[in-house]
Amino acid sequence: MALNEFGQRLMARVQAVDALRWSALVVTLGFVGLVTLFVGGSAMTDPGGWLGVGGTAVLVLAMLGLSLLAVYLPGAALVVLAVAACAPLAFGLWSLVDYGAAHDWEDSHGPLSLVLVVVICAPAGVAGLFHPRASGYLILTVSVVPLLLAAVGAASHFYQPLLVGLLLAPLVASGVMFLLSGRQQGQRHPSAHLPRKPVPR
Repeated sequence: MALNEFGQRLMARVQAVDALRWSALVVTLGFVGLVTLFVGGSAMTDPGGWLGVGGTAVLVLAMLGLSLLAVYLPGAALVVLAVAACAPLAFGLWSLVDYGAAHDWEDSHGPLSLVLVVVICAPAGVAGLFHPRASGYLILTVSVVPLLLAAVGAASHFYQPLLVGLLLAPLVASGVMFLLSGRQQGQRHPSAHLPRKPVPR
C-alpha cells in the first residue's frame, strides 16, 4: 500500500516537470552515454582484459545506482553527489599545483577527470528533474571549475585544458538549462514567499 502511494506521488512529481528540465536531462544523458561508450571502448583495449571490463562495469553501475537514488530520493542523492564532487575538484587542484604531473598521469592511465565528471553529472541530471537549481549549480561546478583550475596551472599552455573543455559544452548547456528552469519555477510561485495582506473590511 505504501509502495503504491509512493509510486503515485512520484508519478505526480514527474508529470509536473517542465519541458526545459526534460531537455536538460536528455542533453546530459546523451553526452554521458557517448563518453561512456568512448571510455568503455578504450578500456577494452587499454588496459583491456578483466581490468578494462571491470572498470567499465564499475563506472556504469555507479551511475545507475546514483541515478536510481536520484529518482527516489533526489535530495539525498544531491548530498551524496555534492560530497562526490570533491573528487573532480581535487583533481583540478592537482592540475593547478602541478599541471604537468596531472596531465602525464592521465596520458598513461586514462581520462580520469572526464570519468569523474560524467559519473556525477548523469545522476545530477536525473535529480535536476525535481531540484533543478541545485543540480544546475552542481553540474556547472564539476564541469567548469576543474577546467579553470587546470588552465591556471597550465600557465602559458592554458589553451590545452580549455580546448579539451570544449567537449564539456553540452554539460555546461544542461547546467544552464536547469538553472533557468529553477528560476522559472520560482517565478511561477511568488506568492509562496510573500506574506498575505489583510483584506480591509
